[in-house]
Amino acid sequence: MALTPTLDRSVCLVSLGCSKNLVDSEVMAGHLGRAGIGLMTEPEDSDLVVVNTCGFIDEARQESIDTILRYAELKRSGVIRGLVVTGCLVELHEKQLAAEIPEVDAFLPLSDYSGVPSVVDAVIGRAIHDGPASTGPVTFSGGGASRSGSRTASGGSKGGSADLGRSLLTPVHTAYLRLGEGCNHICAFCAIPKIRGKLQSKPLDVLVEEASALAQLGTREISLVAEDSTDYGKDLGKGYGLPELLSELGKIDELKWIRVLYAHPATMDDHLARTMAEVPNVLPYLDMPVQHGDEAVLRAMRRGTSPARIRQVVAELREAIPDLTLRTTILVGFPGETERRFGHLMDLLEEIRFDRVGCFAYSPEEGTEGVNLGGRPSRRAAEDRREQVMRFQRDVLRSSNKQRVGKVEEVLIDGVDTLAGLDSSLAVARSRRDAPEIDGQVLVSLTAAQAEGVQPGDFREVKISGIKGYDVVGMLNE
Repeated sequence: MALTPTLDRSVCLVSLGCSKNLVDSEVMAGHLGRAGIGLMTEPEDSDLVVVNTCGFIDEARQESIDTILRYAELKRSGVIRGLVVTGCLVELHEKQLAAEIPEVDAFLPLSDYSGVPSVVDAVIGRAIHDGPASTGPVTFSGGGASRSGSRTASGGSKGGSADLGRSLLTPVHTAYLRLGEGCNHICAFCAIPKIRGKLQSKPLDVLVEEASALAQLGTREISLVAEDSTDYGKDLGKGYGLPELLSELGKIDELKWIRVLYAHPATMDDHLARTMAEVPNVLPYLDMPVQHGDEAVLRAMRRGTSPARIRQVVAELREAIPDLTLRTTILVGFPGETERRFGHLMDLLEEIRFDRVGCFAYSPEEGTEGVNLGGRPSRRAAEDRREQVMRFQRDVLRSSNKQRVGKVEEVLIDGVDTLAGLDSSLAVARSRRDAPEIDGQVLVSLTAAQAEGVQPGDFREVKISGIKGYDVVGMLNE
């Protein structure tokens, strides 16, 4: 049952998980907007809530379930008329979710999401006729229920056409550009290939078209994301990869900052390092998850690399890009990680001194090889090791930030807040060494007169004057 196009209806879209998931949500938002369905920020102001879930690790799954239950309660109480759940958790556990949370009106697996508006209309239509207390999934046919193999270019190119109707959920000046879908690696801790399939890169011309469209909207910073950015293009047989893509994106003058996330040390090469150094608007920033620093643990993880290879890659990167900011991700508590092997990890971190580090405790993922491996450290041991890594990294960051004091840095303004009761404002910004959402910020004090001329999306020079936790503070260099 569908509603007439003239009937007002609105959706609160809740996006959980990683930046790749956020792109899916933006694709959904685009389809909803073109169908005349309003997008609201608060569930109380909407007819229906769509939750785009994450199913990557225990904590992410629990957050997704807790979020679904919270909105299920709003439906039971009549605050909203319907609830739709989509994303990675649905791909993994749809039957279990349907059995345990009957308040959900529809579960949508990974798809091109073009059918989301018709799903929303059908759910709201049933709520109008049967009342908001109706529960149980509605049956749908057609658009938007396809699996990841038939995704559009917006989320893993099949036909190769660009999705230019994406509705950004980030501030317009910064956006993610997803290079493709899926992954060809078989890491023993990761369920992504099971969820999203093998690598499907978007063609280079499609990505350039999408990036150009973002630039025309006002985007000045793009972050390239994929399961493995350095694997980009290898499945297409076209003879190009990430270096060629960066060179083409570098020709889009409006894109002042281009940032590379999710590189893999096993697929990193000197061609990419040289290109990053040569293309002016490609930032000297690289996110390269190494996961561990012990040979045996890396082998058990099936990472296809080694501590020696990691050291070699880092040395080559820093030689090619002297001012490089290097971010990594570490996984502790994997089966076979003894205290001695954890010590090897700490030795690697001490030697390399990554600029940015994220660390997670291992959780077994259904359908992955790690589930069947013995010798897993206790949960408490894993958490203790995670805290040890982060304690070490806090010291590294503090030392690095002290060296920034007194220097002038270019920053991108993310927002400006007027301070209550004071004749001043605070700009929240990021330097080229700070990726959106995952790194630190630059907090810029502004006078009332300065604040009038500072807008989100502006690039400004700031003199760093101090440190505040993980962030630095400063003032405009005028």
